[in-house]
Amino acid sequence: MNRLRTNKQQRYYTILLILAIIFIAATLRSPLTSVGPLIPFFREELDVSNALIGLVNTLPLIAFGVFSSLVPKISSKFGMELTLLAAMCMLAVGIFIRALSGVPLLLFGTLLLGMAIAFGNVLMPGLIKSTFPYQIGLMTGIYSVSMNIFGALASGIAVPIASVPSFGWRNAMQIWSILSIIAIIILVLRIPAMRASGKKTFVQVEISPSRGIFRSKIAWAVTLFMGLQSFIPYSLFTWLPDILMTKGFDESEAGWLIAIYQVGLMPTTFLAPIIAGRMKSQRLIGCLAGLLFFFGLLGVSLISSSLIIVPLIITGIGAGTAFSVAMMFFVLRTNTVSESSQLSSMAQSVGYLLASLGPLLLGTIAEQTNGWTIPLLILMTAALCIAFLGTIAGKNQKIFVDTENVKSE
Repeated sequence: MNRLRTNKQQRYYTILLILAIIFIAATLRSPLTSVGPLIPFFREELDVSNALIGLVNTLPLIAFGVFSSLVPKISSKFGMELTLLAAMCMLAVGIFIRALSGVPLLLFGTLLLGMAIAFGNVLMPGLIKSTFPYQIGLMTGIYSVSMNIFGALASGIAVPIASVPSFGWRNAMQIWSILSIIAIIILVLRIPAMRASGKKTFVQVEISPSRGIFRSKIAWAVTLFMGLQSFIPYSLFTWLPDILMTKGFDESEAGWLIAIYQVGLMPTTFLAPIIAGRMKSQRLIGCLAGLLFFFGLLGVSLISSSLIIVPLIITGIGAGTAFSVAMMFFVLRTNTVSESSQLSSMAQSVGYLLASLGPLLLGTIAEQTNGWTIPLLILMTAALCIAFLGTIAGKNQKIFVDTENVKSE
């Protein structure tokens, strides 16, 4: 009877953990993808420039870069799940307050939610590796699909929600705090499981990135791959609506076209990590991700009719493949949870600082050149760099992290 009860409890807490992964993933992109379609609404009301609008989606990326390196040290004291619980609380507050008033609260709330998302970005690969060691590809796929489904939904319904008289753009931004509240409830329900086994339940990360890891060629390839594959989507989340409106689409159509772009992410974010996990080397799939990005963006730059749906989906497939492969690199290029978290921390801290240049830089260039030709050429160049870096990061080698050096197997 006790064994039966124990098995039921284990299943219950495992189901809660899977639900936690799904809902935490859902919170990591939707607060950001909901902003782009709403730019025409709050740009007029708040009377802000392209540079400041770019800053709205640049601030989270700067927060990812600055705080990612601190996450392993914090989670080593409190455990991954309790750290994620605190992050979800911070995220709910940040999402809610950013739309309460004017520009200062918009920027402060955005910075707060960026800090919270940084914790989720860094900790989720390590949590999956430690709790589902034999289903890494499947669970990474579930995590990625959830992130992108809700990211696409946020883009698609942002304008319809904002257009409802009793809602407006402020409520259209705030509504996504519901997902973090659900994640908080699930994590609170898992607290007894965390306490039951003492420290064993708190998945520990021993140290923050050592100096040695910064001397690894593979670690740098993973980091730059991570940065550039984030540079493109976050730039598109911010400016794709404006790019599409210059081609003759209205705000609502632009919002749904961003959702269609993210439809391409969904199957690939589920399938790519499973395929990558079964491959001895991920060089081919890493290179392919960059080429899909390139040809998709080329089509977006050239087409102004409804046929633009095709290159948008191709771009989405590239984005989904690149993101999933980047997540898999944290696991496949390392031997332990600690190493995985350190590589994740390095790649996301340096990578997101690189990615943060995108929304602000491209918006400023578009404003100065009065068009989107040069920004799109910059994005296509980044796509070719992703293809090249994928052939290096995809090598069947592992890094060994210690305080002195890093070497490859």
